[in-house]
Amino acid sequence: RRRAMRYYCTFFLRSDEINAPSKIFVPDVVDALDFDDNLSAARLASAQRLQAMGLIKRSDLPRYVWYLDTRDEVDPDEIDPFVHVSWLLSKLKPGVSLAEENRNGIESSLGFYWGGNGTGGGPYISVRLAELLVRHQINLDVGFYYEEYENDTNAA
Repeated sequence: RRRAMRYYCTFFLRSDEINAPSKIFVPDVVDALDFDDNLSAARLASAQRLQAMGLIKRSDLPRYVWYLDTRDEVDPDEIDPFVHVSWLLSKLKPGVSLAEENRNGIESSLGFYWGGNGTGGGPYISVRLAELLVRHQINLDVGFYYEEYENDTNAA
């Protein structure tokens, strides 16, 4: 039986420039990116709902956001974040400096989704992963999420 827990990583790219992805990613990735416009009617309505609940978004958030994740590219049972992060960073154009692009208004970050059953544990941040993150000057946020087993019973 396959475990219900899953793991994936997302690369977030934010900019006011509509062509930002073509500056960062290899060409075959650009068309595959998920995309949101923070000034779209749906995103503005979402921001209003969040604000009504007391959650305020960054006021200086760039207009556009693109997403690339490892869900369909890395085995969802792969718990080593290095595998996910290295796959995402392999999609950068050779020679791209994320630190330099950040100074030019193109923000990037990584988010690792850790699905668990509430019994503890978390991702292992190896020296190899830390070195990769430092080399690319990119942050990694880890989100922990409770998941249920496949038979719809609680994991605990």
